[in-house]
Amino acid sequence: MDEIIKPGEKLEKLADGFQFTEGPVADAKGNIYFTDQPNDRIMIWSLSGKLSTFMQPCGRSNGLSFDKDGNLWACADQKNELWCIAADKKVTVIPSKYQDKPLNGPNDLWNSPNGGVYFTDPY
Repeated sequence: MDEIIKPGEKLEKLADGFQFTEGPVADAKGNIYFTDQPNDRIMIWSLSGKLSTFMQPCGRSNGLSFDKDGNLWACADQKNELWCIAADKKVTVIPSKYQDKPLNGPNDLWNSPNGGVYFTDPY
């Protein structure tokens, strides 16, 4: 563990009650968002150290990413969709098909600075 934990520092458990966490991403201010996929929620760990629920239900979201406009994108695999979530939590489902077939199970994504969206669809 010395390679990832600074000598003299200790690991500290910040929270519990999760089943399976995924997709950590920071917003422009530095707050951390992540999913608790089986519990169908997106969580926020704020800079002040407060843990709260951003959205529940959230389509059993996995991977998360912010775009250049501050929208939170999510791989909502309950219905194999990509979601764009505005600051007011309004969800826009992004129509997504490959070779005229629906997605299999989007898992992770990244928003490029030029506006492109790249995602994995592993199945």
